Amino acid sequence: MSGFAGVPPTCMVQCLHKGFNHPNGYKCAPENVKVGSLQMYMKNAGSGEDVGPGGFPVEEVHKISVLDIRMANADRHAGNILIGKGENDQTVLIPIDHGYCLPENFQDCTFDWLYWPQSRQPYSKETVDYIKSLEAEQDVALLRFYGWDVPVECARTLCISTMLLKKAVDRGLTTPFAIGSIMCRETVNKESVIEQIVDEAQDLLLPGMSEAAFMETVSQVMDSWLDKLTN
Repeated sequence: MSGFAGVPPTCMVQCLHKGFNHPNGYKCAPENVKVGSLQMYMKNAGSGEDVGPGGFPVEEVHKISVLDIRMANADRHAGNILIGKGENDQTVLIPIDHGYCLPENFQDCTFDWLYWPQSRQPYSKETVDYIKSLEAEQDVALLRFYGWDVPVECARTLCISTMLLKKAVDRGLTTPFAIGSIMCRETVNKESVIEQIVDEAQDLLLPGMSEAAFMETVSQVMDSWLDKLTN
């Protein structure tokens, strides 16, 4: 069963085969086991690149935008969105290929939907309510429970991006474009707003400061930046 964003059921797997890349030579040993993901096949009529975004339902684009912002997706383009059919033959978007999510920093965030017309439409009440219900710390704990030892930097990325989503909608920034623009760079060499927020918080970091204290500093700095953007 798919969740809010419609990502197909996915599990972490371990696999060993001599056909994989083994630069030091192959032998049947634990150190040669590869870790990856196995995802349910979804019947589809092609990818977003085959049809273009003009006819995509607004809600379908919005659910993917929430996922991408939370995960700081660095590789969202129309080619990794499949076109499916739901009830009453309605178009359903199926996001796949999430191998470049939860990076250690925000410098590579890339959202193709930022330039689609649907991104200028406000989130529905249902989507806003979903965003308000998110708890990043619980999600990190769940990932660890199921076997992924989430690096501190990646967990921090999820917590900061979720914080941004929740604070933004509380201030009336309720379009994917408004929030996504905070996450993405305008040019290759110009830091995004979210990067500047993190940089400012790190400059205030004191020796020995805990992760919880750092996140509280990020929260305060983010409040200041969002106040400037909304006033």
